[in-house]
Amino acid sequence: MAIFNESNSESYRSIYGSLFSEFGEELTIKIHKAYAGRQISFPKKLYTEEYISYYVEKNKAKKPPSVIADNLECTERIIRRHMKETFHWEQGQVITKYRPVYNELYKEFGEKIMKEFYVLYRGHQISFPKKLYTENYIMHYVKEHMWDMTSSELAKELGYTERRISQLIKSITDRQERNQK
Repeated sequence: MAIFNESNSESYRSIYGSLFSEFGEELTIKIHKAYAGRQISFPKKLYTEEYISYYVEKNKAKKPPSVIADNLECTERIIRRHMKETFHWEQGQVITKYRPVYNELYKEFGEKIMKEFYVLYRGHQISFPKKLYTENYIMHYVKEHMWDMTSSELAKELGYTERRISQLIKSITDRQERNQK
């Protein structure tokens, strides 16, 4: 039988269990708060076309196309195409480096975490469930805390309604009564 607690990946629903295994509890909870209920497509490409053009323009005289392509994780053909074009930017113009979802991750969690997401999930479409914990964990948690916490405290802690918590408490107490007979 699995041990259900916050320190066990089996306590978390679908993608959150994988995230827990990769990043730990604290970051998993932050990701849940940021993305719960969303479906996100992680593009295969990290950098925006605008940034690629900017980078190529800045580096085409200093680096060969193969090195630029490696730095930007794209093909030499793409780099050569950008080299033929002239990219103009104005002083003070903000150029977004990363594609939107990666840019969002970068702003929220930093470059290291964003790049780990990129490596792990690029090209994937992921649904982040609204609920963080599995039903088994919820039952275990309610059973463990139903005598020392109110229904409203349990509901707030677990992200459920008081009505649902009351239903779970009733099913737990009914099961305990049946087992005592």
